[in-house]
Amino acid sequence: MVENKSRKVTLAATGDILLHDRLYKKAKTEDGGYDFTDMLAEAKPLFKKEHLTIVNQESIIAGKELGISNFPHFNSPIEIGYTLKDFNVDIANLANNHVMDKGEEGVLKSIENWEKIGIPYIGAYKSKEDQETLRIFHRNGLKICFLSYTKSLGTVKRPKDKEYLMGSFKDIGVKWIRRLIARIKNRGLADVVVLSMHFGKEYQMLPTADQIETSNSLSDTGADVIIGHHPHVLQPPAYIVNSKGMDTFVAYSLGNFFSGQQGIYRQIGAYMTVDIEKPSENSSLLNIDNPTMRLTYVDAGEKGDYKLHLLKDVVSRQETIKTHVGEFNAQKVYDRMRNHMSKWIPDLDIE
Repeated sequence: MVENKSRKVTLAATGDILLHDRLYKKAKTEDGGYDFTDMLAEAKPLFKKEHLTIVNQESIIAGKELGISNFPHFNSPIEIGYTLKDFNVDIANLANNHVMDKGEEGVLKSIENWEKIGIPYIGAYKSKEDQETLRIFHRNGLKICFLSYTKSLGTVKRPKDKEYLMGSFKDIGVKWIRRLIARIKNRGLADVVVLSMHFGKEYQMLPTADQIETSNSLSDTGADVIIGHHPHVLQPPAYIVNSKGMDTFVAYSLGNFFSGQQGIYRQIGAYMTVDIEKPSENSSLLNIDNPTMRLTYVDAGEKGDYKLHLLKDVVSRQETIKTHVGEFNAQKVYDRMRNHMSKWIPDLDIE
């Protein structure tokens, strides 16, 4: 008799990693390279090796060859990728409104660097064949497929004959994405579909009607987890119960994880985890539960250190948080974010 074993994976994700000049100048070393290790050291314990971890790398990492640059056309040091590799990151999401900031050359060089680092990528591609190659991870008896798309295209346009450079749903809507998810599920290519979606309005603390409608549509066709980016602030997660009786967990926006943006809630991000379990090999249902949010805070500091801290540690050691617009009561900020993030999941594990 074959044992009917449960199959379980803990998925982890972060918000935007967007390297403004304030960050990479601080990370510059005497030999002309860059080292982000110290700036991110307090976050490293969050990244467990047993997690299946995806990060949203908002800026390309084409490196010094194309010129390190800041807003509005970002290009970041390759060293951030090696730091993420050291942090046990499994896959990098690239679909966003800055992926074309250095044109086709920037996309291809960035992808080349991700391949050198040894981190798979999703959301930008070097060819049509690359785009059509599904990113599927096999963990604990589960097949987990990652897909990624952006609605915001940015200011640098893709060549018309090379749409594969960026996974976009701006022009075609979600119809094609729905068809792809259905094909993946119907053919048994994956047990779990995780979607990274770059959508919504910047700096809005709640998801837009479009984010909610898009997420519901994707849930109904088989998306199991939806991870949102672009607003640069945390938006409360929710469960969607679709017409087929399936649950989808959606984090509408994970905010900024590591960026040089200023503003109290733009400096707060999260390391999210959620457990995904298939009760038995023959079951078509998934249990998606135990979502957690570990809140983080990027502190510019009086010397412009831009170090990432756990927000709970910031609150425990200081009464106020200073920002460029004024001083905030640390405990009130923490309590407000805990209440904000539990808006639709009252028992959400937030710390």
